[in-house]
Amino acid sequence: MKHSWGFSISLLIVAMGITIACIPALQAQMSNSNVSCLKIEVTNGAGCFTIDNLPTNAGSPVDLFFKTNLTGIQDWTWLCRYPPGQTNLVMSNLPPDQCFFMLGVTNPIRPGFGQQILDRNDDGSTGEVPIGFVINFLGSSNATLYVNNNGNVTFGGPLSDYAPDPLNSLGMSIMAPYWADVDTRNSASGVVQYGTNLVDGNLAFGVDWVNVGYYAEYADKLLSCQLVIINRSDIGPGDFDMEFNYFKVQWEWGDASIGYPPRAGYSDGTNDYELPGSGVEGAFLDTNAATGLIYQSLNSSVPGRYIFFFRDGQRLP
Repeated sequence: MKHSWGFSISLLIVAMGITIACIPALQAQMSNSNVSCLKIEVTNGAGCFTIDNLPTNAGSPVDLFFKTNLTGIQDWTWLCRYPPGQTNLVMSNLPPDQCFFMLGVTNPIRPGFGQQILDRNDDGSTGEVPIGFVINFLGSSNATLYVNNNGNVTFGGPLSDYAPDPLNSLGMSIMAPYWADVDTRNSASGVVQYGTNLVDGNLAFGVDWVNVGYYAEYADKLLSCQLVIINRSDIGPGDFDMEFNYFKVQWEWGDASIGYPPRAGYSDGTNDYELPGSGVEGAFLDTNAATGLIYQSLNSSVPGRYIFFFRDGQRLP
């Protein structure tokens, strides 16, 4: 598993044996300073992790990783995610035996899909865009789609609606990582980008809504999410994987859509699936450590990554 670090702390590692019933607090320091960044206290297998003076980007989550052997080829395993600004976390089920811990930031947004840009706008869309391969989406073959500014792609035509409704009420096919009122007109906002790249050797089409603002021209809070459609015709004609990737979810509606929480999922206009928390006020936000999109995952060990497998036109359970 590869990690994309938002910052690098070369010696932020603590070795500890939790088989001891109670041990004094252990501390880890940055290699180039005397600043203590991570303190761990363990009692009867429960650990309290305290982060101090962490040199990370404001508003970013922090991930805790562990491994049991520093000398072998064992990779770091993701253990948990701290909400932005949180400085302590109690864990009741620590890994067994001797463990080494490291802090970092895992960004599930895949790079390399920014060849095309949707100009700054509010509620706009692209024209018909080729995917680069044919997908069988819920029984319908599609080689093109429309990229919509408001956090979704649609098939057969664009969608300018900014107040999200249940996905099965649209009468059209949609893939929506975060259908909400995106507004990229503020120069501090990112713009919607899309293009093709390879994912694990397979051709893929992706759309980035990275660091985008909301209506009306706000950029004080930002959204970073992504849709990736991965060609799996190596398995069967039209087969594909679909990823929703989330790294930053700081807002949920704009001035003109207050009271309409974002929707996330997919539909062919009749059949649909929406992520837990879709249409629920506050459920997707980074401030909600219980149900926020950056803290969960589906069919993936990467926090913030949700993978759906479509085979023979239908999603696998």
